[in-house]
Amino acid sequence: MDTKKKQQLSPMDLPTELLRGILLRLPVKSLFRFKCVSKQWLSLLSDSHFAKSHFDLTNNINNKLLYLSRDLSGDYSNAYRVKIAGTSIHHDYRVHLHAICKHESTRIIGSCRGFILLKNDTMLILWNPVTDFYTAVAYPDLDFWNLDFPCSSFFCGGVGYEKSTDDYLIVIGSIKAMLKPWWKFFSLRTNSWKEIEGGDRFFPCFPLHRQLGLVYNEAIHWLAIHTGSDDEHSFVIVAFDIPTKTLSMIPLPYPQDTRNCELSLMGGGGCFGMWIMNNTAPEIWVMKEYKVESSWTKLNIVLPLYRGVIPLCFADSGDEVVCRRGNNRELMKLSNNQAWGRCVLNPCDNDPILVMFTESLLSLPSSK
Repeated sequence: MDTKKKQQLSPMDLPTELLRGILLRLPVKSLFRFKCVSKQWLSLLSDSHFAKSHFDLTNNINNKLLYLSRDLSGDYSNAYRVKIAGTSIHHDYRVHLHAICKHESTRIIGSCRGFILLKNDTMLILWNPVTDFYTAVAYPDLDFWNLDFPCSSFFCGGVGYEKSTDDYLIVIGSIKAMLKPWWKFFSLRTNSWKEIEGGDRFFPCFPLHRQLGLVYNEAIHWLAIHTGSDDEHSFVIVAFDIPTKTLSMIPLPYPQDTRNCELSLMGGGGCFGMWIMNNTAPEIWVMKEYKVESSWTKLNIVLPLYRGVIPLCFADSGDEVVCRRGNNRELMKLSNNQAWGRCVLNPCDNDPILVMFTESLLSLPSSK
């Protein structure tokens, strides 16, 4: 009886659709390396439709934190990723910063769909740490207001994605002459800045210093101080709605004294929430139904105040919280009043800014 030798198929022999289906389920780090396998794989993995399909399939899975690290000269040289999914928390790998990002004044101010929004004294930079693709955006002309915008202590910014136009919007807010709030957004599609209607004359909110723009439910969010008609100050959440290009306010779970309170917004795990610390123990709240004030719910997670624990974000399904502790150089997880996992940050600022980050192969749209 004749015997036939079984032929082993190599990945090169797989039908294109089958190969595409397999690659769509692999992590971004592996896909980026696989571009070197063959011209066919390079073409497939460089296709914008493949990148979008892969992101849609893996979005909100395996989220990470990212922070910048300085070299001996004082400039930022590397970015580190911290994996927070699953039962552990640990460094994933290091990324060398693009040359344009290496500046002592560089700061993280936002994150969206795998892109990190950075600012320095001269420009804004939208950068993909996986592909190293970036776009530099000049600040709007502020000479008329005689305002040093990038260095303003009231500066805040963020980046969001407009699905209907496949566009990324960069939003910045600050204080201009006569202490009036000032808000503008930049469209990558049109390559232009526009002032947000109502952000100047009709919106008495002052964004807090040194915070990230948190993206949730097609909107970018910041904490701000609102001045009422009776000159009373109160904390509110400012939301920039991406589809309508408008600003609105979201009340906190309950009023807070602006003179004796620490608070910060929290995202991740499909949740929108915040932590509050005043004269009582720190509390974590989530908004179960977006923009419905009565839906604020306090989580049953006790933060050990005596250890100096500061919540950063939700992890996985939102039942776990990633926190800083000690001198802000150590990360830990909290859930059901239990703490586990430990990750010591690499050499960086004494108070590093960490941002939620989802890996992607996405590229940015070209201006028309």
